[in-house]
Amino acid sequence: MSGYFEYQWNGRHDRNFGDILSDKNCKTFNYNEPSDRSKALIALKDMIGASVDFALKDKSCGEDDEFLFRFLFAKKFKIDEAFKLLINYLDYKQRNGEILQKMSALDEQIQMALRDGYPGVLPERDRRGRKVIVFFTSNWNPNSYSLVTVYRAMLLSLEKLLEDKQNQANGFVAIVDWTNFSMRQSTHLNPKILKHFIEGLQDCFPIRFKAIHFVGQPWYVEAALAVIKPFLKEKTRDRIILHGSNLSTLHDCITKDILPTELGGEGKSINPLDWVHTLLESSQSMNEQQSYRLTQCTIYSKPPQDYIRNTTCLLQQDEWHTAT
Repeated sequence: MSGYFEYQWNGRHDRNFGDILSDKNCKTFNYNEPSDRSKALIALKDMIGASVDFALKDKSCGEDDEFLFRFLFAKKFKIDEAFKLLINYLDYKQRNGEILQKMSALDEQIQMALRDGYPGVLPERDRRGRKVIVFFTSNWNPNSYSLVTVYRAMLLSLEKLLEDKQNQANGFVAIVDWTNFSMRQSTHLNPKILKHFIEGLQDCFPIRFKAIHFVGQPWYVEAALAVIKPFLKEKTRDRIILHGSNLSTLHDCITKDILPTELGGEGKSINPLDWVHTLLESSQSMNEQQSYRLTQCTIYSKPPQDYIRNTTCLLQQDEWHTAT
């Protein structure tokens, strides 16, 4: 480990870890064994304590076991890879403070995106125990909130979902429904923001997307995908599945019984307010600020009156439509 202690990190996320890590740290632990989990956690904490990387100048994250487990699960308890991902995460967060600061479910813009179902979270897992999140792209009104806001709402939701170790271990499946997504909307798909999107989700956050399903994609969406494909790792590219208008191939991958009616499933329609309420309740229960996490909510004793009125109105409308 002497070479590791003396190494001066350069603050970037493209370091050659193979040259500086010992065989011990390159070991893969069995996360099904509680004793191995503990050993892996201790090894990761040792690396954090020894690091002189600028991204880890505040080492308080090393005291948060639940936070560190996210990175261990994301890399299947390969210590060197988990440590590298942690550095990437902290470095990305510092470099993109203007995007990631003050992320809260009570942020007015984020709340609009969440109410439009960015994202929607299905109540049931797929057959492999993975959490399924969905996006109905035609709901996006670029005049009301930007693509950055959609990204912020997604990251806020993923951070909440990662509190569940089953999600950490099994990963996620995403379904993006492009039906009725207009060419005018597509002009707001800013390449710079998409690059941030890709970099964060692919290289920096402790999130494992096992499959990304595109449904109803028009030709101009496929053209945009062709432009961004060079920025995608081979593993990510291989996990993007284009179904077009053929929902039966989607149902071959994800059974109809857990899918909402909007995707030809047997479940009930998605009510985005269910997930909004979950995030709001989480916001109320936070009792401390943690600088290394994304969510840094202002603590409210109760939701604002405008939110209560708008939510009540939407629920009443939903009940009326159900009754009729």
